Amino acid sequence: MLSISRLHGKVIAVTGGGQRLGAAIVRLAAQAGMRVALQYFQSQPAAHALVAELTTAGAQVWAWHGDLTQPNAPESFIDATIAHFGTLDVLVNNAGIWRSTPIGQVTAADWQDLLTVNVVAAFAAIQHATPMLTETCGAVVNICDAGVYRPWRNYTPYLASKGALVTMTMALAKELAPAVRVTGVAPGLALLPTEWDTERIRQATQHIPLQTHGSAQDIAEAVLFLAAAPFITGVILPVDGGVSLRG
Repeated sequence: MLSISRLHGKVIAVTGGGQRLGAAIVRLAAQAGMRVALQYFQSQPAAHALVAELTTAGAQVWAWHGDLTQPNAPESFIDATIAHFGTLDVLVNNAGIWRSTPIGQVTAADWQDLLTVNVVAAFAAIQHATPMLTETCGAVVNICDAGVYRPWRNYTPYLASKGALVTMTMALAKELAPAVRVTGVAPGLALLPTEWDTERIRQATQHIPLQTHGSAQDIAEAVLFLAAAPFITGVILPVDGGVSLRG
């Protein structure tokens, strides 16, 4: 926690912050003393419960409802965050669509959905936030995916969208330097499907060097580490238990 102590009092905006990984990032940021704006769309009960939990504990957490597939929605979230807190220091592009799309079954709508949320909305939020992040010497952290480096079957459009996000992260790190740092986290097996039983988990983790799966907390800690690291930009940090080491 020493490295993220410098984040205390800073403003962080998290897309897809109402549940799962986004909620873990929001919770850890609030515990670090950050002022938090979270965007949610279909997770209203979870988002409102999270805000209530954290504000009761003394944190400054605020939620914004919006559909990032709609025109100008990412920009509106940034504007609303700055209007609410007066500034912005960290942007986390966590919102994303994850969908199985076997070859032969992929539609134009699949591509549209995946690229719009996973790439275009993230870029729009970054572009709109750049003037304020430049003023605050802020940071962007994009949630990528370790599957980009070791692809799996039946998710080609999803992995292609995350590959675009990886390239965008590195390109914008160069374009926005030196004022704004841009990095990414590439989670491996962390948030398990709810339907997996013990045997399915064993099969999935036996090829991971650390012989276990991660957690949303592991990913959230990596996000805040990168948000606080003043001499790191342009990197994609794998948080995958060592899977990226396999040849």
